This record gives sequence, structure tokens and C-alpha cells, in this order.
Amino acid sequence: MNHLSENELRELIELVVHSHGSSLSEEAFNDAVLMLFEDIAGMESCLLHHHYLDLLWDFYHDRRKQIE
Repeated sequence: MNHLSENELRELIELVVHSHGSSLSEEAFNDAVLMLFEDIAGMESCLLHHHYLDLLWDFYHDRRKQIE
């Protein structure tokens, strides 16, 4: 598994928000996502971690701005 759909990315965001809240710093957010990746088969060794972290942070940050 090396590619996640936009829906899968948004589901990951919801998991992070549910378990860690919606006001994480980028560093704390990345840590939370990397912990999730450890539990997803194929993602623990994915070469696209940095790419996904950037995309997920953008979704998370946009979501947070909409709530405020």
C-alpha cells in the first residue's frame, strides 16, 4: 500500500482529531500520524511518509481553520 485516496486521508484526519484533538502543533500532529502509520499494514515502511505528512497537515490545518 503506497497510495492513499483523498477519502482515506480525510479518514486519517478524523482519527487524529478524535484521539488527539483539533489544535495540535504541526510537530505533534506529525507524531500522531506516524503512530497511526505504524498500525496500518504497508504504511510503516512507506517511502511517501513525508509527502503524506504534508498533505495530511494541509487537510488538518484547513479543517481547523474552518472550525474557528
